[in-house]
Amino acid sequence: TMRFHRLLTLFLAASLGSVAHSQSLPRFGAPEPHVKAELVAETDAIVPGQPLQLALKLAHEKEWHTYWQVPGDSGLPTRIEWQLPAGFTAGPIEWPYPHRLPAGPLVNYGYEGETLLLTKLQVPADLAAGKTVTLNAKAEWLECKDVCIPGSADLSLTLPVRPSAGASPHAALFAQARKLVPGAMSGVTARATTEGDRIRLALTVPADRRIDSIEFFPLEEGRVEPAAAQVLDRSN
Repeated sequence: TMRFHRLLTLFLAASLGSVAHSQSLPRFGAPEPHVKAELVAETDAIVPGQPLQLALKLAHEKEWHTYWQVPGDSGLPTRIEWQLPAGFTAGPIEWPYPHRLPAGPLVNYGYEGETLLLTKLQVPADLAAGKTVTLNAKAEWLECKDVCIPGSADLSLTLPVRPSAGASPHAALFAQARKLVPGAMSGVTARATTEGDRIRLALTVPADRRIDSIEFFPLEEGRVEPAAAQVLDRSN
């Protein structure tokens, strides 16, 4: 049995008893887009009966950002509406972890630079090889810097149907993006308690595991104050 002897405690400011919080309304500025959207695939073909990994690729101009599934103090999450052929189904967005984005006294959660929002498609087993299939999606987002602009794009991707598939030119980007999607931490246990208007999150970590920093991002709005300091306490 692995011994645990390091305890990490993270203190968060809570908004207890409130499921939602009031969002600051974004200001809408000039209509010129500052985010480029593209629909990309991890493989170069669709294989009947095998899942297909797609992504919405967002390329942000410098200092512009879009938002995570929980945007923080203000903003709106990116949404994808799929229009797929019969038999195809799309799973939820697999969100990479966001960055904290200060905006005056507020803090938002989102993305800058280049980001892939992964989505897995289920492919029908009776799909005939030798044909091509076009996948369509409408993406909507809010892009912000000093002002916020609603952005959208009607996207499509056409791929051949083959018995097997190889890597696409975007495969390396998918491998990098997958590392940023939060998952279970092997050997780590967690416990959360409330102390007044603070949340205490205690993690018990294996002795051979080094954790240099921790950030907490809520999966529900209104549960914590995004701009509040997160205080990390290490004890043996």
